Amino acid sequence: MGAQPNFSGPLYQQVHALLLGRIISGEWRSGAPIPGETDLSRELGVSVGTVRKALDQLARDRLVVRERGRGTFVKEASDRWPGTPQAFRLCDADGQSVVPEIRTVSIVSGRPTAGEVATLRIPRQSSIIASVLRLRREWRSGDRLICLETITVDEARFPGLAGIAGGSGETLFALYADTFRVSVGRSVWSFRPIAAADVAHSGFAETIGATLLHCRRVAYDQKDMPIEISDQVLGFASEAYQLVQ
Repeated sequence: MGAQPNFSGPLYQQVHALLLGRIISGEWRSGAPIPGETDLSRELGVSVGTVRKALDQLARDRLVVRERGRGTFVKEASDRWPGTPQAFRLCDADGQSVVPEIRTVSIVSGRPTAGEVATLRIPRQSSIIASVLRLRREWRSGDRLICLETITVDEARFPGLAGIAGGSGETLFALYADTFRVSVGRSVWSFRPIAAADVAHSGFAETIGATLLHCRRVAYDQKDMPIEISDQVLGFASEAYQLVQ
């Protein structure tokens, strides 16, 4: 038996979040078949019925197509949400778009971690005296916290950013382009569920019981140099983030 998912929320939603992460991260690519319900049931240590509910939700999300007698397949990217740009979209339980309120809580300068030095490719000769800027932001829907985000950049590359980065846009990409002439060429996402034991430390004390997912976006410029790291902790309840293509 596989290990049962160990983050909070209804069981089928836990499985849904795990399978969603595999699709978005590219582990299951467009057009690829998804393992059968029985195989997933054994791997995750849950019932076939729970897996079926999670796959049905992915089908409603328009991320997979279920074909009787053949199995379940990841939809081609162009068939998911045609005509819309690649982005995350916050929706309510009925699929209606929700516009979050985004507030910058703090902007702090500090020494980079070894991981930040590696990810942002801070030059080794300057890493001893380097500093990074960390912007902590809250995304809310009404009074409910739905996302905690920390954006980390190499401060030497964006001098003065701390004084102008307090806006409420979903990303800082336009600011990078307009002020520093740095345009985003691509973004790379990774995903992992957050264990129930970590919920109390995530900032989501008011939404204990929501499914939590950690998302990391690393944005690169046109020369494929890293621009920023965005770490997001998402709380799923009646809303859900969907990847639109």
